[in-house]
Amino acid sequence: MSKEQRQEQEREAMRHLILTTAGELVAEKGIKQLSIRKIAKRMDYSAGIIYHYFQGKEAIVEQLLQQGYRELIDGLTARLHTSQNEESAEEKLSQSLSQFIRVTTAEESQYRNVILNDSPAVLNHTAVLHKGAALERNAISMLCSILRQFKGMDARKEEEMELTAQVIWSAAFGLIMRLTVEKELPEEQKETLIARHVEAMLLIAGGLERCRPLKGRQSRFCLTIRPGGDADGI
Repeated sequence: MSKEQRQEQEREAMRHLILTTAGELVAEKGIKQLSIRKIAKRMDYSAGIIYHYFQGKEAIVEQLLQQGYRELIDGLTARLHTSQNEESAEEKLSQSLSQFIRVTTAEESQYRNVILNDSPAVLNHTAVLHKGAALERNAISMLCSILRQFKGMDARKEEEMELTAQVIWSAAFGLIMRLTVEKELPEEQKETLIARHVEAMLLIAGGLERCRPLKGRQSRFCLTIRPGGDADGI
């Protein structure tokens, strides 16, 4: 190994140590409480050493987010690709949503700290409600790829597909937040809520019917879900 290669290896090792330490602090206190000083103190290094490898806190947070978010989405997409020829679109959406909710509500998950942060560096990776999100966000892209496999959805415009994916993602986000806050819920109730959420999202994915736009309204679709579980377009 050359001197340059050894030095590069040492730099990567230090960057990894800094990110690992920062990740531990985020898990304990949250992103807003993270600081270069706290990272340096935990590592027993000077703050100047940290700045030698990262420009500041935002750069570290961005790296942590990229790493954590990528691992989460990669896990979901890996399962989707594995089951691509074995499961129906309904099964893929059900499994993906269930896994997403369970992983992000796990006790050690940093998802809440990340997704509720409104700093530009974080939003640069977590914002999913803008037009074109399906081209920029793996989570929305993954949902769109599943939705296209539902009967009748392959004829939808890309804009309509993206909007449906965004609504499904947002609904899952809401349930994740409540399960995270109400963490003392019995496991049976948690699983019942997840199952019911998945059922509702399957109705949205497979039961959308085009409506006649109402005057002064922006909505293009209507969906009535009766108590019995059936869905009708209005």
